[in-house]
Amino acid sequence: MQIERIFLVDDEAIINAIQTKIVNRHFSNLQISKFSSAEEVLKILPQIDYKPLIFLDLNMPIMDAIDFLKRLEMLQLKVYPVIYILTYSQNPEELEFVKNHSLVRNVLFKPLDEEKINLIKKEQQL
Repeated sequence: MQIERIFLVDDEAIINAIQTKIVNRHFSNLQISKFSSAEEVLKILPQIDYKPLIFLDLNMPIMDAIDFLKRLEMLQLKVYPVIYILTYSQNPEELEFVKNHSLVRNVLFKPLDEEKINLIKKEQQL
């Protein structure tokens, strides 16, 4: 199944705004949705029938990416997302967990840039 939409998930509005501009420039054919919390995305995923590409911030208040991934494992979804973790974190335990999760394609260090976008496009054949 082909990726149809992009979800940007970051609690920092300025980061979401910057990432939206970068992603729009490279994925103009895909609809982009911004979320300020991972909880919002968890509520939507069981309802959709398309495959989203999710750029997920690792460290967020209330629910971080690790909690999101653990809760995601408990859901029965029609279609599972493709997830890229975006982070500034150097915490080895956090990075190890997300790198080894089956739904996480890659962990990328912020900021999202042309080189990282091109890597994603190549990995996802977009």
